[in-house]
Amino acid sequence: MKVKTAISSLAVAMGLMVHSASALDKIDTAIKPIQFQADIAWQQFPLPNVQIRNFSKETVPVWQHVNVHLIKQISYNVARILYSEKQRAPKLPLLEIIIEDMDGVAYKEGNFDGAKIHISAQYLNRFAQNNSAQALYDELIGVLYHEIAHAYQLDDHNYQEIGPIIEGIADVVRMKGGYVDFEHRKMGGNYDTGYKTTAFFLHWLEENHHPNLLVELNAQLDPSDNKKWSWKSFSSEMEINLDTAWSSYQSKL
Repeated sequence: MKVKTAISSLAVAMGLMVHSASALDKIDTAIKPIQFQADIAWQQFPLPNVQIRNFSKETVPVWQHVNVHLIKQISYNVARILYSEKQRAPKLPLLEIIIEDMDGVAYKEGNFDGAKIHISAQYLNRFAQNNSAQALYDELIGVLYHEIAHAYQLDDHNYQEIGPIIEGIADVVRMKGGYVDFEHRKMGGNYDTGYKTTAFFLHWLEENHHPNLLVELNAQLDPSDNKKWSWKSFSSEMEINLDTAWSSYQSKL
């Protein structure tokens, strides 16, 4: 409840929240809590300067709940999910969150010197047509987790080759944030399919065989280590037979 109060107070102060009797005003806007190992150093982790912009011609009521406090809290959670030590995590100076009229769902541009996250107003409004106000808000938070993960994760800068692992990591971060429904797991695909298919597999590996896998995997993608990431290198470093592990994972679904 503390987070909810802080979010609401800041939003009111900034003129970002409109009070009405609509369903969107009655949703629970407290993001789901995450338990981290106590580390006083993280109390000094610098969070980005956040700017929120609305360039959409469409009205997207759920956007009224997006504010600076919320984005900073997600940014902190993402950094802690991806890095075990504060000094290893990027210190983003600026993070812009933009809603606009566009196809798709969302995307991130920029780097550790500053990033922009673009979210589709049309996607959110389509989602709202078949889902509750709470589900819409949770979907927005999930999208923010995924895209903010892209702003903080390491990347060998060869997306055409390693896109599936980049997207898979971002969806594992979304899972750890609590915004992925595990009922969406299904048989089929492969460990390198990307997005949730890859993410569910990585999460299963971490839960059952390799604690701290996500942090180690993210570190393997450090562009300054002069090592080109591949599924083969991942298999070797983690001592995982990926085909065997994938078959075992599939058998549990």
